[in-house]
Amino acid sequence: MSDANERAFRSMVAAYAAGDRATMSHALADDLIAYVTNADGGVDEVRGSSAYMERVPGGDATYSAEVTQVVSVSSSQVLAMVEIRAEHKGRTLHNHAGFLARFDADGRVDELWMVDALPAYSDEFWS
Repeated sequence: MSDANERAFRSMVAAYAAGDRATMSHALADDLIAYVTNADGGVDEVRGSSAYMERVPGGDATYSAEVTQVVSVSSSQVLAMVEIRAEHKGRTLHNHAGFLARFDADGRVDELWMVDALPAYSDEFWS
């Protein structure tokens, strides 16, 4: 199961990188609970896959996202590091974020913890 979860996480990030929001959203359980780093370095709780997808940046930016490492920490959880590069409104971003994802019995992410290496930088860039 853990190898499947690692592949599922990589696929979800690849969908984001390709701008395929529908596939990314499908990887999330409807009742997802996500904890997302905010600009102050704190955490915002987001409930529901739709609410989470509203928080996912992208839009008209040119961006890439690559999983640089993913490891299974239990049969239902993976811990991953993602490198993000983006260009938007004449600015560039290069950042990293760590994710702890828990998967439900259907192989969808039902809990997601995210930490951003440079949260204020990301917030300013995407605003």
